[in-house]
Amino acid sequence: MVEEKPALSLPQALWQKYSTIEDDLPRLSSSKIFIAANAPGKTASGTLRLPPVLAVHNFGITCGGEEGEVSRLCSQVTELDITQNCISQWQEVFKILQQIPHLTFLNLCNNPLGCDIPAELDIPSCPQLRHLVLNSTQVLWKTVYNILEQTPNVEELHLSMNNYSSVDQPPRPFPNIKILHFNGNNLQSWAEVCKLGKTFPNLVSLVMHEVPLKDIEAPVEQLQQSFLCLQKLNISNTGVGSWESLEKFNSLQQLKDVRMLGVPLLDDIADEKLRRKMVIARMPHIVRLNGSSVSEEEREDAERAFIRHFLDSEVKPERYHALVDIHGVLDPLVEIDLTPQTTVHVKVKFEGEGHAEKVKVMDLNIQQTLKEFKRSLKDWVGLPPNKIRVIHVDTGINFDGHVCYQEELKYDKTLYAYHIKDGDEILIWARPPSLPSSPSKKNPPKSASAPADKFQAKKELKM
Repeated sequence: MVEEKPALSLPQALWQKYSTIEDDLPRLSSSKIFIAANAPGKTASGTLRLPPVLAVHNFGITCGGEEGEVSRLCSQVTELDITQNCISQWQEVFKILQQIPHLTFLNLCNNPLGCDIPAELDIPSCPQLRHLVLNSTQVLWKTVYNILEQTPNVEELHLSMNNYSSVDQPPRPFPNIKILHFNGNNLQSWAEVCKLGKTFPNLVSLVMHEVPLKDIEAPVEQLQQSFLCLQKLNISNTGVGSWESLEKFNSLQQLKDVRMLGVPLLDDIADEKLRRKMVIARMPHIVRLNGSSVSEEEREDAERAFIRHFLDSEVKPERYHALVDIHGVLDPLVEIDLTPQTTVHVKVKFEGEGHAEKVKVMDLNIQQTLKEFKRSLKDWVGLPPNKIRVIHVDTGINFDGHVCYQEELKYDKTLYAYHIKDGDEILIWARPPSLPSSPSKKNPPKSASAPADKFQAKKELKM
């Protein structure tokens, strides 16, 4: 059984976390630790000095404490993060807010604040607040609006994972909100999303990751009028499944940055690079896709790939015709096989003193080694590998009409390494018999054998 934390007020949690900072430092007998005069911790007079940015996670905080306690401790605090605590009454939140005059950032994630605000409760005015995070609080829509009435300068609002399935428009819009995070909620209709745009008409960034939205059924005009200022949109892991829906975003002239990973629309395209090209080609205004910049060169490549992709399709999307007007009708790209060649077509010729000349044309496996090739010739030439020499004749013709070169293959490398190509010749020469070790004066050694002379002569051919 997990032991429950004792209920604490915010001041008690702050004392618990920050008063023991110096006590928690390691005691090193041979080292001196210098602590700045304004460092967080308990002062010599017994007061608590706090940093301007406070994070007090999972301390079991349930309330704001006695009147004036928060004010005495947090007069210079600008950011407060009390994620994963137990505050369940809005009056406790407001008690904290009105005692921190310089607060610009408040994070209340994972506090159970799904209750209504009592009608008799006055919400304090907090004009200094700029960022408000209410993820996983189950905060009611009307509560959000009531809070925003008293926080006129909030620009960034987080309402993720609050199980919203619909949106009620307030009596008036809130033009101060520029950034809205709405991840993990239950909206399915784009008509509801458009209500968000009407509620926050100056919205610049909208993040709706993992929201079960389907294709855009709302008219283009409604979408456009709802998001006149929208520049960034994240619809990753939503249910958008048609290109027609995606192209409706082109009506948002300010939209430049889109994230859309894990949408059904792209499931049929296995190639990740092609996915990106198809999206870029269909969205002419974006300059950033899934976190990566879209250069002019990448856009042109994507648009050309889009034209070629639909070149042979009977039904072509409207965007195809618009891009043809820009780039013209393009020819299909020539497919080039870049797989390494494994065989070449060559003429093999065997000759040698005392042996009948033989010629055959064959497909030579150039992945085999020289030793393996010699071994394969044993039955055909009637000689063991150590009794033959292999000569490669390049049949290419140089500028004066002569064979370019020929080379004896001496090293046991793969034949591919010798640059043998289709149409070349392979000469197999029988090695001459070994010379006697101590020839007599009456029988002086003969001159080099015919094949050797022949090879020497061929080496002297003009290049």
